[in-house]
Amino acid sequence: MIMIKRVISAALVALAAMTANAQNPFVQTWFTSDPAPLVHNGRMYVYTGHDEDGADFFWMQEWRVYSTEDMVNWTDHGSPLALESFSWADDRAWASQTVERDGKFYWYICAHSKLSGGMAIGVAVGDSPTGPFKDAIGKPLFENGSWDHIDPTVLIDGEQAWLMWGNPQCYYLKLNRDMISYSGELGRLDMTEEAFGGPMMSKREKGKEYKDSYVEGPWLTKRNGVYQLLYAAGGVPEHISYSTAPSPTGPWKYAGTIMPLCDTKSFTNHCGVADFKGHSYFFYHTGKLPRGGGFGRSVAVEEFNYNADGSFPTIMPTDEGVQPIETFNPYRKVEAETMAFSRGVKTEQNDEIGVYVSEIHNGDYIKLQNVKFDGNVPKQFAARVASGLRGGQIEVRLDSLHGALLARLEVPGTGGWEKWQTLTADLQQQATGIHDLYFAFTGRKGPKLFNFDWWQIEGLKSLVVEDGGLGNCKAIMKEEAGLEAHTVFVPQDLSPFNKKNPLPVLVWGNGACTNSPWEHFKFLNEIASHGYLVVATGYIPMEEKPYQGPMSTTQQQIESIDWAISQNADPSSPYYNKIDVKNICAAGMSCGGLQTLYNCADPRIKTMMICNSGLFKESNRGQAKGGMPMPEKAKLKEIHTPVIYILGGKEDIAYENGMDDFHKINHVPACAANFPVGHGGTYRQPHGGEFSVVALAWLDWQLKGNRQAAKMFVGKDCLLSKREGWTLEKNQKMK
Repeated sequence: MIMIKRVISAALVALAAMTANAQNPFVQTWFTSDPAPLVHNGRMYVYTGHDEDGADFFWMQEWRVYSTEDMVNWTDHGSPLALESFSWADDRAWASQTVERDGKFYWYICAHSKLSGGMAIGVAVGDSPTGPFKDAIGKPLFENGSWDHIDPTVLIDGEQAWLMWGNPQCYYLKLNRDMISYSGELGRLDMTEEAFGGPMMSKREKGKEYKDSYVEGPWLTKRNGVYQLLYAAGGVPEHISYSTAPSPTGPWKYAGTIMPLCDTKSFTNHCGVADFKGHSYFFYHTGKLPRGGGFGRSVAVEEFNYNADGSFPTIMPTDEGVQPIETFNPYRKVEAETMAFSRGVKTEQNDEIGVYVSEIHNGDYIKLQNVKFDGNVPKQFAARVASGLRGGQIEVRLDSLHGALLARLEVPGTGGWEKWQTLTADLQQQATGIHDLYFAFTGRKGPKLFNFDWWQIEGLKSLVVEDGGLGNCKAIMKEEAGLEAHTVFVPQDLSPFNKKNPLPVLVWGNGACTNSPWEHFKFLNEIASHGYLVVATGYIPMEEKPYQGPMSTTQQQIESIDWAISQNADPSSPYYNKIDVKNICAAGMSCGGLQTLYNCADPRIKTMMICNSGLFKESNRGQAKGGMPMPEKAKLKEIHTPVIYILGGKEDIAYENGMDDFHKINHVPACAANFPVGHGGTYRQPHGGEFSVVALAWLDWQLKGNRQAAKMFVGKDCLLSKREGWTLEKNQKMK
């Protein structure tokens, strides 16, 4: 028993060391073989074979597809093609390759044919890289009863497409434009010593040593006008070599070894190459997964650089694999079968769900690499799961299995292994920067815990509106942690702002007391772009659609002021010492204007803007809607700052109330600016229209002391009175 424990402990230590930096093999859930890469629309797809668990020969029944955007986090697309897809096939779903032409995807396979009794070349077709695929012609593309028709490779070279395959003879056909038929006779490459380093085994001279020999698994490509044929070479065990030629038909010339014979734990090898986002990649297979070997292979990948003349360097297999070429975005719905590394889990699929993660037990995990949390603070973790009986937990951790705990999701029994529920858990702490992300599965030891379909981290939302606005400080609209039900508009770059150059503040209430600035975000964003911190009442509007939900409250404007002041005083805040807390404007439109007037006595307010609004008179109070703040006109006496009413002219339903307010205010500077557009103002026009011009001039004067801006309002011939469409009235305190 002690010896068994030591063996298990040593195995776990070795596995931990391997997974700390390992990327190869890059699929751990199944044995996979014969990788064939395809680049399409910013993703790398790899088509593989599937070695059955515990096989003692190449008993292969299906083909699989995996894809990635960053070369380290791979999504399992399941098995869209199997022997059952071909009515004529009954065994040995061996090596394959997929290419795209004219919007269709052609998957060339080899399988044992029950028609001829030999191996045959077939072709399936689909409308996307992941299918669905179907047999394109209902019969083999090529067969003649021979057993050497295996491992097809395809190259589209201009108008002409070439198909090659074979062991130990390399055959070729010229495909027609339709990609599912061919013209001409079956061709055979000259398998000579000059072409491949040695002739076929059957033609070798006894006792003579040869450089190399073609065996199987061809991969045809072209670089710098030179055709390159990569292949498994040398016999058993195999290495990878290549030859070059001016034409696919030859004459071929042996060019050397690419991946020498190494301890890959597989006596076969099979390669494919592809360029992706400025990088070159070499795909191959090994037998390095636990319980793997010659009949349990696993696909791997290495990055390489071509030599200056376009030839291949020597490429050695590694456990580390390749580096990520992009960061991974967690703020979206992510299929659980997307992973950089995993332990213990498998994947399954069905027609309703697609692919999902299964066979989850206590201690298993999934890892993703290079996950970026910058710029969108996470707040909640959601996952879709199913469990037959007992469930378990998903622990979301940073950088290691025992790293910082972001969230713990409790998974109950859902009543069946495909009875799916979407569950959420709040994040226990914030994450910023780039990290590896682990999903550690815990629960009772021994039994299967649950299935896992997808996950998502919901982050604080942000959006750049109208290219950031017309001002010199390009703005962004965003949510902020700790400020629920508010939207912040602020310059994207805060570095120019400090104690000597702080951001004045505008707090805003929305029309109809709506709890989202969906009608005003262009107007507010434009103000922020001129060097203001704007804190609007309500949830961020990611789409220009009416908000549906409860009304906002007057208290939310006070919360906006409280938050701005606290952020300025918090050394951990990005706004630390960057906010001008002595220059705050309270403002709002329609019902939001009533909220502003309700809060007018707050001593922290430096000035006010009442837009398309005014306190109801006794004669029209019945027009108010439920939920609106309803101060009496006496509230106007509590205004202690300069105030501007920005109204939509006589067609504005708030015109009568607003002008009545203005005429009653004689103890502080006040003015009423009218622009004949009605109650809706110009907030939704590009960059807020005319209302943003006047609002900015008022803010620049009142909060920044800008004398040029003051000319818009002061003096007998003030600029606003000369601006087309506008009229301005001022009380005695402003004249």
